Amino acid sequence: MNISRKWLREFVDITATDKEYDSVMTLAGQKVETTERMDAEIKNVVVGKVLSMKKHENSDHMWVCMVDVGEGEPLQIVTGAQNVNIGDLVPVALDGSTLPGGKEIRTGKLRGELSEGMLCSLGELGLEQRDFPYAIEDGIFILEEDCLPGDDIRDVCGLNDSVVEFEITNNRPDCLSVRGLARESACTFHTPLT
Repeated sequence: MNISRKWLREFVDITATDKEYDSVMTLAGQKVETTERMDAEIKNVVVGKVLSMKKHENSDHMWVCMVDVGEGEPLQIVTGAQNVNIGDLVPVALDGSTLPGGKEIRTGKLRGELSEGMLCSLGELGLEQRDFPYAIEDGIFILEEDCLPGDDIRDVCGLNDSVVEFEITNNRPDCLSVRGLARESACTFHTPLT
């Protein structure tokens, strides 16, 4: 049985770290198999707003964008995506950021133009179209969420969560639901169930 710690918080307020939660729940009889941070591989990725776009002089399909990432001067970012427009809010991997799969993003030049980061697609963030049905699969992820330039993409996309996998034994069918595990967590941590 997998459960989101964020979803669990809707029923019981437990402030323990993932490691503490796993240990206490296992000692109480609800064995935790694994806990996975959904944002473990995403670092230094923020919301950016596309301020301007111009055709790349040395490419027939690339664009040179000026992007507001919420800190001082806008960044120049080169992209080959064709679905980006001025005013769009997009995920921006800044210099020194990491993405799922261990991919690191560094400032560099693309066909002679400085690119100070990368505009990200759903796949580059480890997401799928079922996570955000309004987004297109092949192209930059255009955000429709309520967010501002500079906001952490993990918060905007709900990736700041942990998924806990429990081994539920046959004698505990009451724990085969979020409410059941919330009840068990509330008892274990001596916290009220809401």
